[in-house]
Amino acid sequence: PPESSGGAFPPLPPSLIIQNKRLIESMFYRSYDSYMYRAYPLGELKPLSCKGDTFDLVKLPALTLIDSLDTLLILGNATEFARSVERLRVLDDEMRTEWRENYPRFEDPGGLRNGGLFAVDRNVSVFETNIRVVGGLLGAHLMAEAFLGDKVPLDDVFDRDGRVKYGGGGAGGGGDGGGTTAAKAGGRAAN
Repeated sequence: PPESSGGAFPPLPPSLIIQNKRLIESMFYRSYDSYMYRAYPLGELKPLSCKGDTFDLVKLPALTLIDSLDTLLILGNATEFARSVERLRVLDDEMRTEWRENYPRFEDPGGLRNGGLFAVDRNVSVFETNIRVVGGLLGAHLMAEAFLGDKVPLDDVFDRDGRVKYGGGGAGGGGDGGGTTAAKAGGRAAN
């Protein structure tokens, strides 16, 4: 609650707490929107050139989006969270299709190298991969189950043709309540 200072000493006035929360949210969305418009599906947005690139320590596409999933939920943006999960699912499907088209005779009885978002055969930083990828996915999955429940019907996320909506839309409206929720859609990303 805004009345609480969270143990700060001296206690922060509620108005400053609210002001700081708004500033943090504004800073996040400025960075998130810049990444989505200028760099996605690459791993990161370079701060000086404002161009997308691969993050050298992890080398996964959409790394920043994966790392942002839990923050979207913390900020209460369940609709953008569901859209982001769907973007990752679509990107994974596209990469699997590309893999099958480029390597049609590649035999893989174990199914470990079938392409997709997480089929990276490169040296990566275990620390960075754990905190950004594993942490981002686990955090988002747990928070989606705990906080979203049936909050976001897929009608808020997809248009009639099944494409991800990219504009507007609130977290509370739309749908008849019978569709898949963001929490369920988030579970699909982990499968």
